[in-house]
Amino acid sequence: MRKIKVALINPRGFDIKQYLPISLAYLKANLDDEGFDVKIIDCSLWGINLLSQELKKELQNFDPHILGVTAWSCVYKEALAIIQLAKSILPEVVTIIGGPHATSYYNNVMENKEIDFLFRGEAELSFPLFLKRMKENNPVYDIKGLVYRNKTGKLIANEPVMVDNLDVIKMPNYDDIDLDKYIENGYRYAHHSGRERVAPILTTRGCPYRCQFCSAPQLTGKLVRKHSPEYVIRWIKHLYKKGIQHINIIDDNFTFDVTYAKKICRGIISLNLKDLSFGTPNGIRMQRGDAELWNLMKKAGWNTLVVAPESGSQRMLKIMEKDLNLGIVPGIVNEIKKARLGVVGFFIIGYPGETKQDLLCTRNFAVKTNFDFVVLHKFQPLPGTPVFDALIKKGEIQSDFLPSDMATANLGYLNPTLEGYNLQRFVLVTYMYMCFFRPKRIIYLLKQFGTTHILRGLKKMILHLKAKAFFRVQNTQSGIF
Repeated sequence: MRKIKVALINPRGFDIKQYLPISLAYLKANLDDEGFDVKIIDCSLWGINLLSQELKKELQNFDPHILGVTAWSCVYKEALAIIQLAKSILPEVVTIIGGPHATSYYNNVMENKEIDFLFRGEAELSFPLFLKRMKENNPVYDIKGLVYRNKTGKLIANEPVMVDNLDVIKMPNYDDIDLDKYIENGYRYAHHSGRERVAPILTTRGCPYRCQFCSAPQLTGKLVRKHSPEYVIRWIKHLYKKGIQHINIIDDNFTFDVTYAKKICRGIISLNLKDLSFGTPNGIRMQRGDAELWNLMKKAGWNTLVVAPESGSQRMLKIMEKDLNLGIVPGIVNEIKKARLGVVGFFIIGYPGETKQDLLCTRNFAVKTNFDFVVLHKFQPLPGTPVFDALIKKGEIQSDFLPSDMATANLGYLNPTLEGYNLQRFVLVTYMYMCFFRPKRIIYLLKQFGTTHILRGLKKMILHLKAKAFFRVQNTQSGIF
């Protein structure tokens, strides 16, 4: 029987040192290989430029019946261009788009006639069902999460699926996305120790919180759903056998169910796997944990925990709807450190409505709290978040706004209340204060990142400081510099 050819494409533009297309690894792992010939084309990993002939040749040579592209907001234009290219050279190909941007703005995305179908939300089970129906020439229009145009051209959007029992989803096959090649090219998401072989896993989905800058509840629902501890332990053992040295649990809410997190940690400890470390780089909710959990995480292989107060200004936390009392943070940080874990604080600066006084509060809080260090993240509105939609209504951004690299000076959004203010200088001076008032932080940085990485980061910040975009410094800034 002839196999259906399916091309899954990861657009160019992702930083391969920080991101790998685990969503495509999930999709391929949950397909019936006997019925389909699936090819993953990773334009980011292989540096395939849309303007070159390479992608065109890949598509022509493979000649897929169905083509799917994943679309995060930062690469949405590239994803759309890939679909347009595919339709121009393969007019009969069925084109599908999915991912966070497509999920959040399916109405706008489907205005592009080159896109035949769109999947909202989780598609590990619905996408294989779609392919099976297409292969058998059966109707697909009742499949959950599917967005399509009916015979009159009207857009129909089925409710997205939220799988209750996550264990029915097969774990991603890292070979399908060439994890070894990613590692060879420097993939180390949020990990800078000497351990080079790093891989991510996802143990839970969903977020019950209402932070205005985050799209997690819209993308994965408010109910926190979990893989069974047994499933997670099998996954960890599988990666360890493949030579993985560090595993990042990339959940938004790994510790939401404290009992669950403790079971995972005890399971890891019982494996007694040598030279395997763990991290939760997306952060943990400080209120969802206790001294026993911190000690279990240390024993299981964690060296550092990332916590996210987001701001040192209680006024800003109210605006963000973070639902955090800053007064509890220092005590929890100290409790975590008693377990001999490092603690890194994550803060957003430049948020809508933030003032110079709010920034001062954040600096003072970061310096005085017993963090080993902090990360100051310059705000950009992410499509799909409540604050994004609010800024559109205020006229501060256009509806077609797409975020740029939030780690650079090329901000696509600048908070009007901080117009002319030098955020990059604020970041650099804050980091200097952190080290000046607690020199031990320098030792922590050297142990975690090494001299070369730190010097490279300082050089990058100083170059940004000199950039033309940051010369608009007003006299009123002197009070916070």
